[in-house]
Amino acid sequence: MPYVLDEKTARSVVTAIRAKIREYFEKNGLHYAVFGKSEGLDSSVIAGLLADIPGVQPIAAVIPIETAEHVVPLAYKVLKHYAIPSVEVDLTGQYRAIKTAYYNQGGLVEQLRGVAAAAQDSQTVARLESVEKLALGNIKVRLRMITLYHIAQLLGGLVVSTDNYSEYWMGFWTINGDVGDLVPIQQIFKGSELYTIGKVLGLPEEALNAVPSDGLGVTAANTDEAQLGLPYDKLDRVILRLLTNSFLGHAPADREAILDQISQELDFGRDVIAQTSRRLISTEFKRHWPVIFTREDLGLPPLELIQD
Repeated sequence: MPYVLDEKTARSVVTAIRAKIREYFEKNGLHYAVFGKSEGLDSSVIAGLLADIPGVQPIAAVIPIETAEHVVPLAYKVLKHYAIPSVEVDLTGQYRAIKTAYYNQGGLVEQLRGVAAAAQDSQTVARLESVEKLALGNIKVRLRMITLYHIAQLLGGLVVSTDNYSEYWMGFWTINGDVGDLVPIQQIFKGSELYTIGKVLGLPEEALNAVPSDGLGVTAANTDEAQLGLPYDKLDRVILRLLTNSFLGHAPADREAILDQISQELDFGRDVIAQTSRRLISTEFKRHWPVIFTREDLGLPPLELIQD
């Protein structure tokens, strides 16, 4: 029977998260918790968690950028459900202006293409085309984060992230775009745990059952599953087995046997297991970011040996 978080444990998790948030805010003299609100489960769970913490005032920011019509009304339905105040900033125009500056004739991308071509780097020239949709999507994410941090600074608050554990291990998040100051649900699997937490928080059904999507238009289907290869309930089962088998700690030659084992155990296609493992490997740098060169690495003296 696949693992799914039970409601009793989910209630305990909610209590623990709220206690940790309250403790952090009290310790640091904070009041405002700023977060981005879409139609999805993750930001809806964050809304539910923040809605009932003494001393913490949540502020939601609804930031459409070429956003589908159904997104904003559903975001507001959740905010109304929890009586959370909000602001709205449509950055579609700003995004399109940046896109034009980057992709018009003589713009940034054309200049980069010229640099790569001069270096006879055909691989990078091709990459400029293949990565375009993803790169443009990341601009949207980073524009939203600029706005969230501006709000937080104006209010003297902090930014609360909406990233979950499944996204974390798949690297399904944008550096300098998704990670804020406080990350309450980043250790919670989306498919097998977060839905139960959403239920015990009393999320509106539309938010609980919203099709997971980053809304960035990276694929034609514009869904997380189209990018990740599996729905979250199945994806979590693969991630769990990759982690408990210490997949990343094994030599490449030994990893194939682990993939075979997982495929047989779950009765999932070997290709989709391999795809998940490749994403785990290729995004490892994001989980060890930024790379900091230590004083020891650089040959500088330890602080205790400095005579001053």
